[in-house]
Amino acid sequence: MTALRHSTLSIRACALVLAALLLLAACDRGAATGAAQDLVIAREAYSTGYFLEAETAYERYLQSDPQGKHRLEAWTRLVDISTGVKGDTGKAVTLLETATLEFASRPKDNWALLFRLGELYEQLGQRKKALDAWGRCLDTAGGDTARAVQAQMRMAIADRALGKSDTAVDLLTQSITQAPDVPTKSQAMYELAQTYGMTWNWPKAKAILEEILALEKAPQEVKVMSTYLLVDAYEAESNLPKARELLLSLKDTYPNPEVIMARLASLGQRTESDVAAKLRPGTGSPSSDMENAGSAEVRRRRVSAK
Repeated sequence: MTALRHSTLSIRACALVLAALLLLAACDRGAATGAAQDLVIAREAYSTGYFLEAETAYERYLQSDPQGKHRLEAWTRLVDISTGVKGDTGKAVTLLETATLEFASRPKDNWALLFRLGELYEQLGQRKKALDAWGRCLDTAGGDTARAVQAQMRMAIADRALGKSDTAVDLLTQSITQAPDVPTKSQAMYELAQTYGMTWNWPKAKAILEEILALEKAPQEVKVMSTYLLVDAYEAESNLPKARELLLSLKDTYPNPEVIMARLASLGQRTESDVAAKLRPGTGSPSSDMENAGSAEVRRRRVSAK
């Protein structure tokens, strides 16, 4: 009981110290008041891992300064807290829907908000809404090829999930042509091979996968995934020795060696429906810098603050 009492007192003491520091910070920075003070408090709380306090302060800032210069920061961090700390995807969607309306006249800023909104819609299984958000990303790309390709690839994966393979093929083919670098190109090629594999067009899938493996600057992860998918192509051709050879080559590079062993045991026993189930839409899709960077950073600081 004594140890527990000391622990509780320590926590309260830390909270009081934090509150004092926040007030001092507000005073030290030019006697900030109103919205400016809310922003100071929000940033201090966020940087020290007190995310719920930061959330409250950022919400006050948005309410008190409708024309503020730092509203994008506030919206973005509120979404980070909703997804990375509270796990409330629904609230994050509501925040982003409001933010994208506010930034509709600022396409460069709105692009990242729209892209993240599309990803959250997809997480909720609302792929048609995700497609709409990513379609608006294309409209706001403003000639930025990298952004356009990123949106097209996500649209292709969503279309594939909805059974629109032809549309997915068109978008991915265009993405391959427009890709600004080899890593992006190889990822688009892999998604195209997956799309062909899902429609049992293994000759086309195989040709693309072998081309990926020949690309010197293709990321190792993409090459590993391509090799694993190539196993399905050779199995479909009944070339089991080659399929086995490829699987054995992945023993030291595939993230889960047990998967390789299980796959070796199942060679020659798979049906078309088995492979289609494995190639579920979205597997190996490109990650969202906005979501991964934001949520991962929130989670990291949340853990370190405990």
